[in-house]
Amino acid sequence: MATAYIEEPRATRYRQRLAALLRRPSCRWISFAIGTAPIHRDFFPDTAASIEGLPTGGMREWNGVSHRQVQYGVRLRVLDGAGRATYDAERDLLVVPEEAEFDSVDGQARLLSACVHVGLAMKGRNLQWLDSECAARIAGQLYRLFESVGEGSGDAEVAEKIENLAPQSPQDKAFYDVASEILQHRRTTWLANMRVHHVLEPGSFMKIIRVDRRDRLHDLLLQGNGRKQRIVPKPNPAAAVRAKSFLALQEMAPTLPLPLRA
Repeated sequence: MATAYIEEPRATRYRQRLAALLRRPSCRWISFAIGTAPIHRDFFPDTAASIEGLPTGGMREWNGVSHRQVQYGVRLRVLDGAGRATYDAERDLLVVPEEAEFDSVDGQARLLSACVHVGLAMKGRNLQWLDSECAARIAGQLYRLFESVGEGSGDAEVAEKIENLAPQSPQDKAFYDVASEILQHRRTTWLANMRVHHVLEPGSFMKIIRVDRRDRLHDLLLQGNGRKQRIVPKPNPAAAVRAKSFLALQEMAPTLPLPLRA
């Protein structure tokens, strides 16, 4: 394991906010599988723990400030200015834009999508980049829906919100449509359980994306990358290896996560 590096307090706070985002109730209901990329049960809590880090008990003094030693599953780099969060699987590096990304549901959804790649790599499920990218985009759209559609909403209200939340981009709309189907599947399952006085719990259902729908989403991604002909992705054995662990020294000053704003 590499020697611990000094992490900036800003990065520590960002990690805590990301972990809080991934532990939101909406994330607990995101449950589906597309090809080789499943998102189910403890996916987001485990990813949150990997990003937030685990104290290892070591203590050090640096420039007169006490630090504790923390083990992370992914490196984090916070950029100045706007942008889109990205994950580099080869370097286990999550690059994120400035904190303003947390200020909107759409920004939170983009952060969540990047964290999906982290979670798939951590669990050894980052096997095909097309499946992983599809899962990340669908999860981001599902987050937007679950944050906006309450369990007690009527059918007319749900239909209106689904229509109003639809993105303008045709490519984004394709992933949004799949997310809408998962939302409706979860809603139907929830109502059926309520009729028999059984409360539906997160993780007790899972939506499997059909192969034909998966192939259409793959084609959209390939077209977006300038590749007209469909190329069947090959498994990447190296991607199945669990993400490395990194040691960092974290300032002991209180760094509670700031509240998420819709």
